[in-house]
Amino acid sequence: MRMILVFIDGIGIGKNDLLNPFIKANIPNWHSFINNHSFFEADASLGVSGLPQSATGQASIYTGQNAPKAVGRHISARPTSTLVEMVSKDNIFKMLINRGYTVTFANVYTRETLEKLGKEQDEMLKPSVTTLLNLSAALPFRTVEDYRNGDGVYHDITGEALREKGYDVPLITPEKAAENLYRLSRNFDFTLFEFFVSDFAGHSQDMDKAVAVLERLDRFLGALAEHMDLSKEVLVIVSDHGNIEDLSVPTHTMNPVPVLFITKTKTFDKGKITAITDILPAVLDFFPGKKHS
Repeated sequence: MRMILVFIDGIGIGKNDLLNPFIKANIPNWHSFINNHSFFEADASLGVSGLPQSATGQASIYTGQNAPKAVGRHISARPTSTLVEMVSKDNIFKMLINRGYTVTFANVYTRETLEKLGKEQDEMLKPSVTTLLNLSAALPFRTVEDYRNGDGVYHDITGEALREKGYDVPLITPEKAAENLYRLSRNFDFTLFEFFVSDFAGHSQDMDKAVAVLERLDRFLGALAEHMDLSKEVLVIVSDHGNIEDLSVPTHTMNPVPVLFITKTKTFDKGKITAITDILPAVLDFFPGKKHS
């Protein structure tokens, strides 16, 4: 069994109105996934008042624990020391490795980011939750050289953001990025890729930008699913909080988030996932006990 989990920051399930770019965007693959596979609407607030945020939302997804309840509030951006301890102690990477499975984080990091990681006081340079997963499991990070070799995917999918940083790298299509992700995933039981441009687009309240981001993502996800043998492999799509689905506000939303299990190997009843804390147990259902060699 192999699984690719694509985490998409800041996508909720919004209203069918003109302020929702999901209504305007040409995203046939997204609609096909919802109509033909296991689709859930998951609560991201987890019984804690205030708007759901990234640090506590992602910690909840990857540990299966109610992070905002544990710390008493929703925490944005980078995790606090309490969340760092929670995520580092036990998480999806460590759980799978302890069961005998191989794991990788497909995202590419620049040299500057890796050098500054954890050494600067700037809030945005502190490790993210996904970075903590990799650090806690003592796994290598993928670099720009890996990107050039097709062995990693940059967070924006196409590599345009790398070129804007001054790196001499080729731009790739969403379809090529999907091919690269699938090829590297075949060497591992579980592969994680994180896409957070969607959250930036939601905060911008720019409809054209939001539509373009969703269409890029749809091409990527559609191509990825086409590469996969869904009778043996699983594509999981999750998010941490709403945002881009409602451009009437520059903030996150209280909307539930989509969770998709795209596979022919297993189906879940609708009660399987009702909150983002249910995602981890559902993932682990595909990786029971110790892996047989």
